[in-house]
Amino acid sequence: MKTRVCILLLALSMPASVIPAIAADEDGFAPGGTAINQYSKQFHNLKIVMDLKTERPSSIKFGAVVASRIMDQPNAQLVVIIEGPGVSVFAKKNYLDHQGDVDSWVALANRGVKVEYCGNSVHGAGLEPEDMIGLSHKNPAVVNPGAYPTLGHYESLGFNPIVITPMEN
Repeated sequence: MKTRVCILLLALSMPASVIPAIAADEDGFAPGGTAINQYSKQFHNLKIVMDLKTERPSSIKFGAVVASRIMDQPNAQLVVIIEGPGVSVFAKKNYLDHQGDVDSWVALANRGVKVEYCGNSVHGAGLEPEDMIGLSHKNPAVVNPGAYPTLGHYESLGFNPIVITPMEN
């Protein structure tokens, strides 16, 4: 009873415009009320190293979508390490088969995304570093010594790691 009286007194002391907002939070179908809308919020100066684990070439397209969304944030810095069998999409001999996907990564490289291919995945696909596409003259792709040492290197430079593992049927 004391609680109800306190709430009533508190409500009566508030401006009328605040009371409907409190009532709106009392939604039996939403135990925490309504979500706070921050959809248009921008995050400044992100430094991310993304480990893109690819089982199939189709994973490359999903990774490009994620990378593009990160780069939409102001002053974002992004390094993408592509590992797994999907790295073969970026072999020069496969360009015509995957031109659309590769070209989306070229556009990302031109926006400042640094792309690195896992050296172990390149060798695992029967490829050599010189078989791989460079993506951009101003921001060429790199075949690194391996995904995990490279992730550690970028973390030591202040990049925050995220791992992208597309789930496919």
